[in-house]
Amino acid sequence: MIASITANLPVFVVIAPLFVAFVLPTFARRMRLVEGLVIFVETLGLVGAGYLASIVLRQKGIPIIYQLGGWPAPWGIELEAGSLGVFFLLVIAGVSLPVSLFAKGNLTEEVGSKERVARFYVLYLLLGGALAGMAVTNDLFNVFVLVEVATLSCCGLVSARNHPRAAEAAFTYLIMATLGSTLVLGGIGFLYMVTGHLNMGFASQELGRIWQDYPHVVWMAVSFILVGFGVKSAIFPLHVWLPDAHSTAPSPASAILSGLAVKGYLICLLKFLYSVFGPELMQKFAVHRILALVGAVAIIAGSVLALTQEELKRRLAYSTVAQVGYIILGFGLVNTKGLTGTLFYLASHAVIKSTLFLAAGAMLAATGKKNVRELAGVGRKMPITMAAFTVGSLGLIGIPLFSGFIGKWYLLLGSLEAGNILSVAVIIAGSVLCAAYLLPVIRGAYFEPGPEEDWKDPGLPQKIALILLVAAIVILGVVPGPFLELAKRAAAELLALQ
Repeated sequence: MIASITANLPVFVVIAPLFVAFVLPTFARRMRLVEGLVIFVETLGLVGAGYLASIVLRQKGIPIIYQLGGWPAPWGIELEAGSLGVFFLLVIAGVSLPVSLFAKGNLTEEVGSKERVARFYVLYLLLGGALAGMAVTNDLFNVFVLVEVATLSCCGLVSARNHPRAAEAAFTYLIMATLGSTLVLGGIGFLYMVTGHLNMGFASQELGRIWQDYPHVVWMAVSFILVGFGVKSAIFPLHVWLPDAHSTAPSPASAILSGLAVKGYLICLLKFLYSVFGPELMQKFAVHRILALVGAVAIIAGSVLALTQEELKRRLAYSTVAQVGYIILGFGLVNTKGLTGTLFYLASHAVIKSTLFLAAGAMLAATGKKNVRELAGVGRKMPITMAAFTVGSLGLIGIPLFSGFIGKWYLLLGSLEAGNILSVAVIIAGSVLCAAYLLPVIRGAYFEPGPEEDWKDPGLPQKIALILLVAAIVILGVVPGPFLELAKRAAAELLALQ
């Protein structure tokens, strides 16, 4: 029984949210049941991801393979729950559950009627299922299908807010995402043309054998995939859709888009770079140098743009552009410490940015104020919300004892090991700039006089959600333990050092 559950768990964590999303509209008028089902399936996902992670850790990184329909690779579609896959599954589940708890009884004002709320949850679960699929799939075309499901779900989540700006932002996102999808599909087509395989493992083996016969085709494939996923994950300067989309979406959608959706595309890019092309080809085509340079530029540019924003949610959205830069820079380090720091920082940023967007959404809902200067004194009137925002800010800056510090520390060690002094300087400068655009929010909230209005913290489910996310930030910063071990093993496997 346990062996059967274990063998089928990689596909179950993908299809469970997709199945519930399919049946959810039939219960649209029974909102408590809808919210209960969403929280239940997210809880199942967290339990399943935790169980898979414990197995992979016990097996010292040996992955759990699931072959759809019983067809072995390369003829069939293969799901692989290895160190990287279960790591990202834990991130997805660990963020999705608190966000769904925060949304409980809290969406009608932003979204509208009960039917619109139910449709929001359908899109939310479709996105969660697609992201889980991205974590475990080992098939190139499957990646494209899942990326499309995620993209369309994200567009729907952005447009879910009952506001004209949301429709405009969603349309811009759709146009840019379609361009990115076209480039990704083109890159997959080039790879299939020269290797004859869609399975990542077989495609990588064949590519290592024949790439010298088709160097221009391989370079085109790399270029298409880099730019395609660059658009989708908002790598500077391909980020133009993100500030409007993330700042106008409903607060739970902003949290999940910035916290998870962008990370899903980055995980797919990581798989293409390391599992298909491989570190050796990356270095032969100087892809690692391009990544490090683009990441460094994104950190500085995104931080400077965030400094100029008066609207809090737009400041957080531009901050995401900067934080994506850390991850892209880490992809280009091509060493174990650098990749470990990248993966851990990816998880840390997912939790932190979800906390910040949820806290910002709660403040916006309670005060009706959008701009940073208008939130003076909110810390004394909404203590739990502002405490969560403060912890998230300290984590994003990289203060010790918070999760962001661990990721940045390993990124610094990886940069030093690679001899990349510019990356060291940029990582430190990015942290200083991050403090420059987040600490004024905290200072104004706690140390400036506020109006006489009676602002209050949100309801109990929202408080619990914020507390859970804050606990995750602190625990990952103080006792990273198994999570850091998973990141190290995933990095070693990607570099073929295990």
